[in-house]
Amino acid sequence: MKLQSLILAAILSTSFGSAMAVDYTSPTIVLEAGADNWTADFGTSHTIGNFTDTFTFSYSGVSADATGFVRNVQNKKSNIDFYSATLNGVALDLANGAKYSDIDFADLPVNGTLTLVITGKATGDIASYAGTIDVTSAVPEPTTYGMLLGGLGVVGFLARRRKA
Repeated sequence: MKLQSLILAAILSTSFGSAMAVDYTSPTIVLEAGADNWTADFGTSHTIGNFTDTFTFSYSGVSADATGFVRNVQNKKSNIDFYSATLNGVALDLANGAKYSDIDFADLPVNGTLTLVITGKATGDIASYAGTIDVTSAVPEPTTYGMLLGGLGVVGFLARRRKA
């Protein structure tokens, strides 16, 4: 009888324990490419409890600067407070307010794969956040140098022709 009581107590304690949000790990998100920049939107949802989310982003890998934000808007039934956020190990700015929880970063030097790790706590039924990351190349592409040299060649040719 005592053993049955212990087993029943163990089952009930796990059933009524505190809720725990599930950690999220994204598949690699390939940033959409422009001429000298790349961008992507991302986000996820959580049920009640603490979480650690990991987002991985890839782009061409050239030396660049990353800028972005993450935001949760509190509603009557749910909220997220951010505890920490890092991009490739660099701590990001956090703000948890009455209506919004924000993560912001600007002009962080990057190259190669980007890893964003966010920790926090969700309250209420289900809470979500979303964000955007933009990566802008700090170094001109080789075609830019080619156009510059071609333009200088044309200007030099015209200047020489006018002298003669």
